[in-house]
Amino acid sequence: MIKRGRHIIKSHMTLSYDFTGIRIQEGCLTPVDWTLTADLVATGKNGKTREEIEDEAGFTYQKIYFWLDTNLPNVLMVNVGAEDDLYIANLSSNVMMYCPGNPGDDTIIQLLHSKITTLAGPGLTVGEMKLKGSDTSLEYTFDCNDYKYDLPAATVEYYTEGTTRDKTPWWARDDGFCFEFVRPPEVEGTPKVSDEELFKDITDPMDDFRKVMTELTDIHIGIAKEPARIVQVERWKPKKV
Repeated sequence: MIKRGRHIIKSHMTLSYDFTGIRIQEGCLTPVDWTLTADLVATGKNGKTREEIEDEAGFTYQKIYFWLDTNLPNVLMVNVGAEDDLYIANLSSNVMMYCPGNPGDDTIIQLLHSKITTLAGPGLTVGEMKLKGSDTSLEYTFDCNDYKYDLPAATVEYYTEGTTRDKTPWWARDDGFCFEFVRPPEVEGTPKVSDEELFKDITDPMDDFRKVMTELTDIHIGIAKEPARIVQVERWKPKKV
């Protein structure tokens, strides 16, 4: 059951996502299989038709699933305040999830709830979420009716190993990342490089997602307006090995 203010939402959909990653704690690397579920509700607005609401909810669902698929498989969960653990994580090419404390499931589920809520925007309401890791007998449940999380509000409040590009932590940004971009230490006597120049080659995966979805929407509209055309496709011929 999802409750927002005085309203009790009786009908909702549930997203289920399984992923495998590594939890780093005090120099120990633990492989973990996680199961994540999140209750989602399409948000109705005055002036929008049912079809428009469903289209926006569908787009937002795909957006959330894209972020999960981009970041969570083989992810490294690390407390950035633990210098040794962060050093170990930086030796790997895996995607890292920056945690503002011990990367236990109680912290991870809050981070994921905040991020998914940010990604959802006005298209979906995020309700109760559950997270179960294979290295513990506990399943954590989290909901946040007032959207006030027990998490740092600024990047500088939890990342102290250097200067980051973004002032807002990754879990409160509408982008495709679960970590921070850190400026390298400045060398005395060399000119300071701007963030725009330093991070110019970084592409947000969410930009690619929006581009593809826009193209698909344009194709869908084109199909609706134009008569179908026959496309000739060469017949595939198997080769003998």
